[in-house]
Amino acid sequence: MSRDTPQVAGDRRLWLQDGCPKCGAKAGARCHERSSARRTRRPRLALHAARGWRQRACPTCTANPGEPCLTPGGRRAARPHASRLSAARGELHALEDVWRALERAGARSAQVRFSGGGGRQATLEKVSLRASGRELARADHSELAGALAAPIWGRYGSFRGQPPIRATLVWNVAKRSLVLAGTRAGARFEQTLQAASERPLPPLHDVSRDTSPTIEVHATGRLCECCGQPITPNARPEARYCGKRCRQAASRARLRELSGRAGLKPPERCSRCHGPMPTGLRPEARYCSKRCRQAASRARLALA
Repeated sequence: MSRDTPQVAGDRRLWLQDGCPKCGAKAGARCHERSSARRTRRPRLALHAARGWRQRACPTCTANPGEPCLTPGGRRAARPHASRLSAARGELHALEDVWRALERAGARSAQVRFSGGGGRQATLEKVSLRASGRELARADHSELAGALAAPIWGRYGSFRGQPPIRATLVWNVAKRSLVLAGTRAGARFEQTLQAASERPLPPLHDVSRDTSPTIEVHATGRLCECCGQPITPNARPEARYCGKRCRQAASRARLRELSGRAGLKPPERCSRCHGPMPTGLRPEARYCSKRCRQAASRARLALA
């Protein structure tokens, strides 16, 4: 295992002491990525490589791990050099690199047992490689161990605000799957972080910041009250909508009913140009276009 354990940024817990230069996550918080479709943020399965710059040596200014970058004049640089924000040579940052390292070690699976939350920091109790039902080796202090435990810090961050969690993360080399199982707030849970495909699946419903007791929910055929689509099995038991978009649409509809605007209908003629009103306008609309609305506003201001 010596060729798979280079002396680079091994412990991902140290990455959480600084903010992320790429996504702007604060110290102790998880890294995230933006979804261009809905303009929302979703947590990443692993922390960005740029976040571990302090644990790497800088190829530009030859700063040692733990030291800040320096300018050519010897002063402290305002930001780390770009070459230091990328993964170092031999660093197992990508998931595919971790799978290949496990295959070279002859492991069929790897287990990372950890505990944390409940007002205390998380600790890695055991990181081991297994093959044919027996334990090959332990990797408690190595680059491979840090890479195997990376999804834990990417999902829970510094465990701040989390209930007591005691679980095991299992890497299945044959199926290329990541399964997290254990107890959370006294209740058992099991979640698939990565399915059998090569690319990780985006979380359908992020419950890692939920401090309520976990309740196992199986597929019950529940349908969304807004669009009629099926609700995901790992949603909360009281969930009535399939996602944020439907929940917001239903909230706007309820507000229209409470304000009395639900029964209103837009006029047939524009109040400014007396032309026909286009379809799809709000019930309280009085003008056919932005030009007529601005002209009416200027006329009111002139009279005032």
